[in-house]
Amino acid sequence: MTRSRSDSGTRRLTLELPAELVEWVWAFAEISHRTVEDVVRPLIEAEKARVTENWERNG
Repeated sequence: MTRSRSDSGTRRLTLELPAELVEWVWAFAEISHRTVEDVVRPLIEAEKARVTENWERNG
């Protein structure tokens, strides 16, 4: 995983994922007329919210 900084408050993230998963995400983004970022971002945000809620509840 690599990270690079940006002055805009966003960061670029590079992940090593299985080729099959990457191909699926690209294909899904294409058929849903979205970018890969638009597909992946809500998944990560939902997981973050779930984990944060769990930590706060059990904290």
